[in-house]
Amino acid sequence: VIGASDTVSSAAEDDPSCSIYGMPVLRVWKGKEVFVLKRSVGSTGYTGLENPILYKENTEVLLGDAHDSCEALRTHLADLE
Repeated sequence: VIGASDTVSSAAEDDPSCSIYGMPVLRVWKGKEVFVLKRSVGSTGYTGLENPILYKENTEVLLGDAHDSCEALRTHLADLE
């Protein structure tokens, strides 16, 4: 997941008091492993809510500029070949 917040928020299904409850979302939290690229933890989406998937056991968060992070990952993977 790169830079998305509300569109992948489990709160849309899990928290009836949430302003995005019932909104269609991509259920990325149901994956075996979830990798999220974000500039910072604590930043919120359009709704002003922090995304609960950032704190789930199957989620890893890579902080930094998404473009730079993707380039670094690509370079590292290329070096493994």
